[in-house]
Amino acid sequence: MSSADHAAPAIVYLLADHLDSALAAGEDLLKSTLRWNAGDARASDGLTEQRHEERAAIEAARTLEMLLLARVLKSRKSAQQLAKVDSQFKLITRLYTSSTEIVADAAKSLTDETSYAFDAGDGVTTYLRSRGLIAEDDPAPLEAASLTVTEQYLVAGKMELGALLDLVAMFLDMLETHYELYDQPRRDAAGEAVRSPTNGVTV
Repeated sequence: MSSADHAAPAIVYLLADHLDSALAAGEDLLKSTLRWNAGDARASDGLTEQRHEERAAIEAARTLEMLLLARVLKSRKSAQQLAKVDSQFKLITRLYTSSTEIVADAAKSLTDETSYAFDAGDGVTTYLRSRGLIAEDDPAPLEAASLTVTEQYLVAGKMELGALLDLVAMFLDMLETHYELYDQPRRDAAGEAVRSPTNGVTV
């Protein structure tokens, strides 16, 4: 039953914003490519700069991952609040929160990790391995390797990025259908729909 003819509770817009932002962070993460050890270790010229670029690229990817996790955590809380005011969202909220529980628990353990920027020994390699960017038995990426983030990337080392984004998109679609939060979709240069919430939030 649609609620299009009723004003959406304020929590709906907050939840939609968190879900939208989580999708945006995840989609940006999917565009990431990490170039590893592209420089010649025998040539000192430019090697330091190359290593700095590698570290910066990995830091950027982890920042997007943390933004995604932060928005997922906030969306879980907002979803639980929505379920209290709209009983029709109790089931989907239960599904969403239970399905994202694994990354929510893992996110808590990442708090200390963000206080240092991969400065602990083999922190970079450990990160790449835990996210599925290299095999668990690989000591390090191959020289001049390009590590592309795919839907199999393990968010917080626990859940595939594609599956998580599917859950977020499903919940957002249900909100849009139930409350008609969005205007007609805009189209980007590739012809994909880009939706803008009617509350003025731009994605």
